[in-house]
Amino acid sequence: METKIKKFLIILLITSYWLLITNTAQAARLYFEPQELTIGTSGEFSVAVNIDAKDRVNAFSAAVSISGPLIPFDINEANSVINFWIDKPNWDQTTRILTFSGITPGGFEGEKGRLLVIKFKAEKEGLAVLSFDKKKTKVYLHTANGTEDSLVLEKIQLPVVKGKENIPVEIPDNDPPEWFSPEISQDPNMFDGKYFLVFATQDKGSGIDHYEVCEGSKTRCATAESPYLLQNQKLNQKIFVKAIDKSGNERMATIEPRYPLKWYEFWWIWGIIILVIIALVYYVVEKNKKRN
Repeated sequence: METKIKKFLIILLITSYWLLITNTAQAARLYFEPQELTIGTSGEFSVAVNIDAKDRVNAFSAAVSISGPLIPFDINEANSVINFWIDKPNWDQTTRILTFSGITPGGFEGEKGRLLVIKFKAEKEGLAVLSFDKKKTKVYLHTANGTEDSLVLEKIQLPVVKGKENIPVEIPDNDPPEWFSPEISQDPNMFDGKYFLVFATQDKGSGIDHYEVCEGSKTRCATAESPYLLQNQKLNQKIFVKAIDKSGNERMATIEPRYPLKWYEFWWIWGIIILVIIALVYYVVEKNKKRN
């Protein structure tokens, strides 16, 4: 009887272990990839936030806790598997938590999927710890129901030492952001039903720095975020949207006027007509003077 019980317990343990290994293998893995395993107090230091996904996933929401002597000063979204940001990366100095969320239409499946790169500066010596907040970090499967995927969340400890100089990881970026097509939208629940502009693109080099919207002229521009409330609600002028990356490269998209002005609504045409009339009157007057 005891032999049977022992066999049963062994089988139970083996089965439980196999199920645990199988479940872990299928879970998505979020982890940090530092440029080195030791940080110096001089210069900037980069850490990538990556994902390994065994099953296709398409939505991400994360909260990264950063303790120790590190201060994040820049977030690079270049080469991110996230195509559209729901919440852009935001650093809260009080809680020392970096949050972000976004989606990947079509989903991502594979290893070393780059979510973003955090650039740090170290204030002093010490031990830096980067980890994920389990309650606020979620990944969702690319399914009709958007089922939450199981997750393996890894943390990393990085010693900060005095006297060591960090060498910035810089990749030359001479290419503009990718092509994009801004769209004019209208929704009774947004901007009191007024027309607004939505836009987004990516930059695989240095990442998007900012956008500018120019209504009617390429020289009259305003720094903007999507969605952007249009100042010209008549939609009778061209709209230019500029995407500018962190290296200064620029991509511009143009939206033709939805309700173009009639020829007689252009002031400069009337100006030309008036000048022509004045010139004709002057010509006739001068011609009459010569005759007399």
